[in-house]
Amino acid sequence: MRPRIGDVLAPNANNLGVLRLIAAIAVLISHCALLKIGSEAAEPLASVMAFSLSDHALHAFFFISGLTIAASLARARSYREFIVARVLRIWPALIVVTLILTLCVGPLLGRETASAYFADPGWAEYIRKAVYLSAAGLNLPGVFSGNPHLPIANGSPWTLKYEVICYGLIAICAISAGGRHRLARTHLIAISTAAAAAAMLLTPAGLYESFPGHLARFWFAFGLGVLTWQYADRLRLSFWTVAGLGACLWVSLGGQFERPLSIVFTASLVLFLAILPAERTRRFTNRTDLSYGVYVTAWPITQTIIEFFPDQPLLNVTLATLLLSIAMAFASWTLIEKPAMSLRPLLSRCLERFSRVAAIARFPRRPQVAPVRANPTFQTSSATTPQS
Repeated sequence: MRPRIGDVLAPNANNLGVLRLIAAIAVLISHCALLKIGSEAAEPLASVMAFSLSDHALHAFFFISGLTIAASLARARSYREFIVARVLRIWPALIVVTLILTLCVGPLLGRETASAYFADPGWAEYIRKAVYLSAAGLNLPGVFSGNPHLPIANGSPWTLKYEVICYGLIAICAISAGGRHRLARTHLIAISTAAAAAAMLLTPAGLYESFPGHLARFWFAFGLGVLTWQYADRLRLSFWTVAGLGACLWVSLGGQFERPLSIVFTASLVLFLAILPAERTRRFTNRTDLSYGVYVTAWPITQTIIEFFPDQPLLNVTLATLLLSIAMAFASWTLIEKPAMSLRPLLSRCLERFSRVAAIARFPRRPQVAPVRANPTFQTSSATTPQS
């Protein structure tokens, strides 16, 4: 009998950590071609499909995120704890990578002297926008200006703002449904996911790369993950299901339904691969999650390699980027990400206590005043009682 999806959602029973790392490496490979050649058409699959290899990998990321974030929100003790967990997962590593890039790499690789580099306000502006998840299209002063691709310091984190938006939307769905414990029973996820699919079908070709176009496809992938979590005990998946969806995608290439079908196929492929036996790799990725570190460090590493070795072939650039990114990701996980996530209980308790103190300070208790009793020996000409 085909296994139910619900039977493999436990971390020790699936390969989702492995697939996240594979998706990060797929983004790395795709971006190496983009940065080395300088054209988006150079990315794998870009010439035969609407989405490139990096796009498919991002859809896998968002689908897995929807699947795991829904479970995380449902079991969180409060929305505060949920928010703290998401902040500690995204920002610490991103901020450290940004500081290293702006304060160390930038002055060394800039076209001008270090003093001229720091005299330019662009580096400080880059840090500020990186914290706000809006620096993906920016560059540091004079850095990577001679590379084939447009000089962008770190283009990979451009999807993080959409990830955060998805976190906010699922929290809104839970609140609208009456609480986190009712997330599994709400129909808002299905309605919003269907609306995202409709938006993908109705979006004009010129707006695919706009903010609404990206939000529609990322929420569609994320929503599919949440729906999979909602109906995990009813869903079963087989190789023939994946093959059938792949055939439908192949027939739809170049048509109106290619984009949503490609995301559905990617989701089904992730689920099928998640249940395959991979005990050793599964244990490693559950213990050491390198996917986020690879994702946020690969782009500047590739740009740096191309800056110093512009004549190296694409294969050498890709292999060097992969090795250095894995090393940086291991350091990021060991020194930043894992210690930061261990602070979640402490930070949640601190915020809870702070909110209580703030509430008391804002709404102080009024002193209890004993009720005034009417004096039976005192009568007025009216029916009113004296004011205290």
